[in-house]
Amino acid sequence: MKKTVSWVLFDFAETVFSASIISVFFPLWVVNQLKGASYHYSFVYSLSVISSIALGIFLGRLADRYGLKDRLFKFFVLGVAVLLYSLYFVEGLYTALTVFFFMNLFYQQSLIFYNSLLTDISNREGLGVVSGFGIGLGYIGGIVSLLIANYLSSSPSQVFLITALLFTVFAVPSLLFVNSGKTDVRQDFSFKELVKDRRFFLFLLSVFLLTDGAHGVIVFMSLYLNRVFGFDQTGVVNTVAVAGVFAVLSAPVSGYFISRIGGRVFLKYLFPLWTVAFWLLFLSDGRTVYGVAVLFGILLASLWTAVRVALIEFSPQNQITTRFAFMSVSERMASVLSPVVWSFAVMFIGENSTGYKTAVLLLSLFPLAGFFVYRRFLN
Repeated sequence: MKKTVSWVLFDFAETVFSASIISVFFPLWVVNQLKGASYHYSFVYSLSVISSIALGIFLGRLADRYGLKDRLFKFFVLGVAVLLYSLYFVEGLYTALTVFFFMNLFYQQSLIFYNSLLTDISNREGLGVVSGFGIGLGYIGGIVSLLIANYLSSSPSQVFLITALLFTVFAVPSLLFVNSGKTDVRQDFSFKELVKDRRFFLFLLSVFLLTDGAHGVIVFMSLYLNRVFGFDQTGVVNTVAVAGVFAVLSAPVSGYFISRIGGRVFLKYLFPLWTVAFWLLFLSDGRTVYGVAVLFGILLASLWTAVRVALIEFSPQNQITTRFAFMSVSERMASVLSPVVWSFAVMFIGENSTGYKTAVLLLSLFPLAGFFVYRRFLN
């Protein structure tokens, strides 16, 4: 139980980072106070993710072969914490972007090993429930961190310090109590062997297409609300918090249904719902966007709860970490493509409502295409 609770608490910590740094405060700081542009942030974000992909595949194989996933997880979590505290002292645009590059690199690596540790703290029948509670608690972390940082700080440096403290407090239990407990040498295998697994390849491709849209929401929602509807920082935080509340409520419910019908079946229904959500965002105004935010909150919680369970369901036990590393390739390539698509739409059309709405329509095509790929995976 102690290991399970500690593992779940890290979902709180990592969502503190994702909500405060990736989604809201850091991009707003870059654009509004450091006088950067949205593409400065998106290109650095994409570059850090590309770097994470190569590193994750290499370290994932080492972790499975030598039983290192718990130690690598703890190393990267400590790195994120140190770099978060360093933001308190940063003032210039390019220094901020450099720190963010390494901080996001370490964060992406920590998630690979964190997700793979799910098999060490839960049996297969309880994966959906544990995953769902982790995601739900994670969104509580996102809401709490946004509200505390927004209302108790008077400067970006204070925001980053508060974020660092919250991240540290909720990450410490996982550093102390979560471990794989397995030191045996495991079977090694090559990238070519994984590619020959047709079902795994189709799963990766479909996850890539679906999470492309999800990462677009995470990275650019704050800027969308600011530029399209004129929301100030408080308006952005309140909207994201509304989405977070419904994510919290829906994640355990999703976990329950996943435990009953399986992650693979549950995931099938999310693809068309994501496409519809993007279309509703395109059509929304300053009032109806709150309803769309509720829908995105539910879909985000359901997606993150289901994907890691679905992968575990059909993966050999001795390949879990490596397969999570390859799934990270799929997810993080989506993190690269959606910011690039968004950036080019905005660069060519303009930093205005039309440019941002066009970007939303472009991103809606990815989960739609992913649905057809996923149907082939299930057959």
